[in-house]
Amino acid sequence: MSGCGGCQFKGMSTAVEDTYVGVRFGEETNLTLCRTADAIFARGDRVVVETDRGPSFGRVEKSPMPIFKPCQKSSASKILRRASEEDSAAFDQQQRNETTSKLFCQQRARELRLDMKISRVDFGLFGRKATFFFTSEGRVDFRQLVRDLSRRFGVRVKMVQVGARDEAALLGGIGVCGRTLCCSSWLKDFRPISIQMAKRQSLSLNPTKISGQCGRLLCCLAYEDDQYKRPSKKRKPAPARAS
Repeated sequence: MSGCGGCQFKGMSTAVEDTYVGVRFGEETNLTLCRTADAIFARGDRVVVETDRGPSFGRVEKSPMPIFKPCQKSSASKILRRASEEDSAAFDQQQRNETTSKLFCQQRARELRLDMKISRVDFGLFGRKATFFFTSEGRVDFRQLVRDLSRRFGVRVKMVQVGARDEAALLGGIGVCGRTLCCSSWLKDFRPISIQMAKRQSLSLNPTKISGQCGRLLCCLAYEDDQYKRPSKKRKPAPARAS
């Protein structure tokens, strides 16, 4: 059997060579697909997973997860091990560090008169590095802030400036549709959104009705926009009958 038609994985096997589970990190809304290396994990098991930000502590929420698409298998994270007492203690400390460092960063930014809003802080599981996400209307000279944070928490600090939509994806939430925000659950690429999309769909132009939590136009305005761009086929008038 082949993979999904039209994608880069077309022709690859859909056989299940491994077992997969869904893991939740912290209070994240969506589950992360993880491969288990044939180990057996039950719902509620605590595990340490290899992620882009390093080893991360999570809990199994769905076991098993039947996966057949090659693209899903290729993007699955690897479970390193079952979480030990040491890992659990490190996770508790990680949460305390994230809460304390966010408050400290907000206070220090005000003292330094930096025009920035701290959105989220991610500490490594074992506290060696920390990433601070912030929004700002312009460029910010945060060099002194980085030195203060590094000295206070003894970690390597990385500051990342994000836009309004990226902030909404980081924080998550519920949209006007009553469902989890697309950007925090599955949407990875942000398409340009224009007011013309709402006009083509005959939607209300009230900003409160066509704007998301980020304050920008709803991403879902683009989902069906191509259908409204297609010109309607006009029927040709029937030929006149001879009297």
